[in-house]
Amino acid sequence: MFAIEKKSPELIIELRNRYPFSQMDVGDSILITEAQKAESARVAAIQFSKRRGLTWKFGLRKSREGWRVIRIA
Repeated sequence: MFAIEKKSPELIIELRNRYPFSQMDVGDSILITEAQKAESARVAAIQFSKRRGLTWKFGLRKSREGWRVIRIA
């Protein structure tokens, strides 16, 4: 027989804050090395802004190191 373990509150909070969008100022960026994950982060940034009623804008740019999700407004 197996015992069910409920998710801890720490795990739930960690999953919700995968990206540091709330700490970003205009011109700040995060580096992501994989294109597919970078695109997912860009979409997450747009959803972050929409769900909180913010007018923030984010962009995705290719760099030598990988991909950068940049807060542009």
